[in-house]
Amino acid sequence: MASLLPGYEYDIFISYRQKDNKHDGWVTEFVNNLKGELESTFKEEISVYFDINPHDGLLETHDVDASLKEKLKCLVFIPIISHTYCDSKCFAWEHEFKAFIELATKDQFGLKVKLPGGNVASRVLPIQIH
Repeated sequence: MASLLPGYEYDIFISYRQKDNKHDGWVTEFVNNLKGELESTFKEEISVYFDINPHDGLLETHDVDASLKEKLKCLVFIPIISHTYCDSKCFAWEHEFKAFIELATKDQFGLKVKLPGGNVASRVLPIQIH
């Protein structure tokens, strides 16, 4: 399903480390609850990208940047922040978070969006695991 706005692949992209979801499925539970809230809040259907299957993920032999480029064309980026997500060697940090920042700063909206009331909001909405 495409984004509400033309030119974007998804409305929301969820970025996380697969290992942070392994033990108790906290990230999957969060995403399912988020989807439920979005369905009950918005009349339109909001598209959410969440890669739940660790076996279908990107491998070292894949062209990571080309594979993720279209998926990262989203309106809101939600990184699930853990102790190791922000490590510069972390896949999600390097190939999703940093790549989204670069893409968003160059698209039609920019990284920060001016809201109708005059306030400014970031298109990055971090969620912290504790």
